[in-house]
Amino acid sequence: MRGFTPDIALDALFRRNVATRGDTMALLDLDGVSMSYAELAGAVAEVAEQIATLHLPQRSVIALLLPNGRELAIAILAAMRSGHVAVPMPVAWRKSDLVRACREAEAAVLVTTMNFAAEDLPALAAEVAIEVFELSFPCAFGSPLPDGLVPLTFGTENARSHANAPISDVHAPGIGTLQAVSGGVSLVLHRDEELLAAGLGAMLAGEMQNGDKIVSAVSLTTFAGLASVFVPWLLSAGTLTLLPEVPRGGTLQFDKQTHLIATAGFLPTLCAVGGSAVASAFAIHFSGTEPLTAFPALNANKVVDVVALGEVCVIALPRRERSVGAPVPVGEIHAGDAGAGSPVILETRVENNLLLVRGAVVPADAIRDQEWLDTGFAAAAHGTGSVYVTPPEELLSIGTLSFNCPDLERRIRSAALVSDVYALTDPILGAKLVITSDRPAETTEALLNAGLPRVIAHAVRNADTLRAKAS
Repeated sequence: MRGFTPDIALDALFRRNVATRGDTMALLDLDGVSMSYAELAGAVAEVAEQIATLHLPQRSVIALLLPNGRELAIAILAAMRSGHVAVPMPVAWRKSDLVRACREAEAAVLVTTMNFAAEDLPALAAEVAIEVFELSFPCAFGSPLPDGLVPLTFGTENARSHANAPISDVHAPGIGTLQAVSGGVSLVLHRDEELLAAGLGAMLAGEMQNGDKIVSAVSLTTFAGLASVFVPWLLSAGTLTLLPEVPRGGTLQFDKQTHLIATAGFLPTLCAVGGSAVASAFAIHFSGTEPLTAFPALNANKVVDVVALGEVCVIALPRRERSVGAPVPVGEIHAGDAGAGSPVILETRVENNLLLVRGAVVPADAIRDQEWLDTGFAAAAHGTGSVYVTPPEELLSIGTLSFNCPDLERRIRSAALVSDVYALTDPILGAKLVITSDRPAETTEALLNAGLPRVIAHAVRNADTLRAKAS
């Protein structure tokens, strides 16, 4: 197979953007606060210098418990600048999930923030640090902080003077994400070359141009988020807006240089917020894709399906028709839609009705001594030479979170008075959780008190209402 070998590291790519587009807007938050590339470089250097004072062993793991936003982007870049491995984690996870994940990743640092009203993340980080022996440095942006947390700051007056200061001679090994497995989570390390291959595929699929704008409701806690948002932003040297919550009408302005990225179910809503036509719209399928995911009224010049096969493969596929999702080609997959002349970044095959992959996109640690990686995703033929894929039955994906179904059901039933727990097949997200109860408000409160994530607690529906609709 003709492979793809990038010749630049992500940190070097960011430095190049700073040098050539320093005054260009790099980050724009939902609250209207913006940062140029020069200002962002100063913030990254500041945080990297503070990380350096912790005197961590080379290539340590820095876990990031941060909402989708400016601080998350800065922390990832600062970890890379310091020569360490950034591992973003979902803010919806409960304490036990974070403890398990930090132990699996052997995290030495956990970075969080005071700037998130929905949860007391610093207190949670302090509790996790008590449970995890390796986690020596719980840190947080903002103030006031609980005792024991190391403060992190950026935006001081002399930040720009340190923007290009070298922090570490050690090249960052990559960025880690966490994959749900039976009984827990496993760490998947994505090296720069894998991230660049996947990001190039997404960028070309959406026909992103230099200086374009990316607006993402998908967090950078997944390979799909890194590949379709973070890396294309670095490659295009444009403006990135990370959405930590559902935006209100009028809070965002889209134009023909805007690329929207969201889970397939949320994409039409996000498109409608800006009111104007956009360059491309990316539908992220965390649980596989589905041939009937239609977007007939989507106000976008181009629609791209991004199929996330767990945390080990991301495939960006330009959609030919609005009414039919893009199937996965069997054989060589080229970056974008440029045909045989573009780089080959992935190769697929089907064996025993399962999709196997290999190539530049697939993490080397996942392949190891194998020639092909079995994704565990079922492959159903679609015409000649392409397939649609569906996830393993034992895993349920809710948004960007994945759970083992029997374990999740046990935890829910033990926490509250619940009539039923089941997964609905959803043509967009693959599956969604529904919890029925005769006392939904009390059940939601009980699930929250038991430490279950909000995304689960708010899936409770009134059993009587559902019965009435069914009849």
